[in-house]
Amino acid sequence: MKQSPDNRPHFNAAAETWDANPRRVNLARQVAQSMKKQLPFQTDWNALEIGCGTGLLTCPVSSMIASLTALDTSEKMIDELNKKICKQRTSNIQPVVSDIFSFPHIPEQTKKYHLIFSSMTFHHIENVDGALQKLFSLLLPGGYLAIADLDEEDGYFHNDSNEKVHHGFRRNLFQKQLLQQGFTDISFSTAAKLTKTNRANIEKTYTVFLATARKSTEQ
Repeated sequence: MKQSPDNRPHFNAAAETWDANPRRVNLARQVAQSMKKQLPFQTDWNALEIGCGTGLLTCPVSSMIASLTALDTSEKMIDELNKKICKQRTSNIQPVVSDIFSFPHIPEQTKKYHLIFSSMTFHHIENVDGALQKLFSLLLPGGYLAIADLDEEDGYFHNDSNEKVHHGFRRNLFQKQLLQQGFTDISFSTAAKLTKTNRANIEKTYTVFLATARKSTEQ
């Protein structure tokens, strides 16, 4: 029930130069803008991010809320985020090396969150239903979920054919998965479009959706 263990070496190796790719930086900017449009951010919110990477989305979201716990399975990605925290003198981000199923490492320290979000992470999680169930349990009543990820793609988006990933998601099926875990107020929007030369050496545009949902105030 963990994120694919085969992907961790890939992300550790890529961490130091991750932000040098303008497409990744631009994607994070667009997702942050979409989240700001779709969610009623409050300055007293506590949030949890799944798959924070180097913090390209972490940092802008943290500026709108009280505190943010940022998870990633890659130690090197967390190292890069810690460098940003020191450079920017940010005090409200807590980086944690963990996958969602192992978090928190001390069950007695479990807390609830006003917002849980991720970007381009869920296609790396084998057990999507299990992850959604875990996130639902970590939300406060009335809390929000925001997931940005690839719309169903042709299977050539990732450069490594051996990388174990979902090839994006169909919005209607992902909505059903959210409903099955108890989420309400589900909506989808297109957060970004990515144009890249894919593994088949074809330039193609891929779309990234933002799914937002809520845990009922009565739960």
